[in-house]
Amino acid sequence: MKKSKFFFQLLLCILLALVIFVAMGRHKQERVINFFHRCTQHFFHRETSSLTGNIKIVGRQLIVDGKPFIMRGVCYNPVRKGGTHPSGLITVNPTAEDLVAIEKDFQMMHDAGINTVRTYEPLLDPHILDLLTKYQLHTIVPVLNYYLAPFEKVTSIVTRLRNHPSTLIWEVGNEWNTNFFYSKNADPAHSEGLGFHESLSLVKQTSRYIKLLDTTHPTSTVVTRVALKNDTIWPTLRHFKAIDLFGVNIYRGLDFDHRLEQWASHMTKPLYIGEFGADAFNTTTNAQDVAAQEVAVRSLVTELLNNLSALNPNHVLIGGCIFEWNDEWWKDLKSAPDVHSTAGLTEPDEGPYPDYVFNEEWWGIVDIDRNPRPTYQTVKELYSKK
Repeated sequence: MKKSKFFFQLLLCILLALVIFVAMGRHKQERVINFFHRCTQHFFHRETSSLTGNIKIVGRQLIVDGKPFIMRGVCYNPVRKGGTHPSGLITVNPTAEDLVAIEKDFQMMHDAGINTVRTYEPLLDPHILDLLTKYQLHTIVPVLNYYLAPFEKVTSIVTRLRNHPSTLIWEVGNEWNTNFFYSKNADPAHSEGLGFHESLSLVKQTSRYIKLLDTTHPTSTVVTRVALKNDTIWPTLRHFKAIDLFGVNIYRGLDFDHRLEQWASHMTKPLYIGEFGADAFNTTTNAQDVAAQEVAVRSLVTELLNNLSALNPNHVLIGGCIFEWNDEWWKDLKSAPDVHSTAGLTEPDEGPYPDYVFNEEWWGIVDIDRNPRPTYQTVKELYSKK
């Protein structure tokens, strides 16, 4: 009787502590996390990045079940025709028809040698999780991408997925160094949103908190190629003690712009390419150009496969994720989401082959109806070699 009363009181104390933690705000939460971070370092004499499960970081390699892992990945954001992100995702509250479409996607991925799916919203539906297992697909789980997401969402995602066999990596932020967790320009009165330093703090806070919830999976964060052009970024990246590996999104024509060599000279932690590829529309000719997309993806995947740490531990890459699986018709906000817009945008010193224009609704290696483009066959050919 005394034991049960003790455990009941202990449970009440834990619940009260969690309520207080959620209510105290992000800045105070960070101080609490830093305190526990120092305590674990002091009492257990280990880095918070130490992993205790079947996934390990050894040098620049990602080890899964005792073997160096090659990430043959694809980015997956399956917004239905006529829908918008995120409500139009077929992976959110999927219908029976959606599950059939998702299984077709996963089967095609598996047939092409793809073993990793990188999403922008976590895959939480139990039927989808079963399909991931069926088709031997690992997931890079987006734990926190948006500045308005409640912090308790981090707890929910990690606790729900930490024991699922598909979970490979927790990911905090996508290009946060430029979009500031998608807060930039969200409020006209504060165009910078969180800004760089508050976004940096959010990455640190979230990654440390993840380590309190789970020590069996590595944690990553993803920045843009532009970040690596500034030499001041390297001390910042090295200071992420709770980040085990990094992702970089690179769009620079037919190669990775010498960023792999640059990473090797500055960093010891593993790297993956979070996004790379080319769209299938050529603004120069004002027409679909599947041949140019195939040329670009072949060149980029070949460079990726030639720089794998799984095959040479001195190399920096564990692999990468092609952007993307299917076309998304919602991205041109000036056009209806059931219309395939050909509008494009440009960024200074950035862009895909051949026109260096981002035609946002044409990136799929399959179209929105899942008809494979020639690039799909190229991916199947190259990914099956390793």
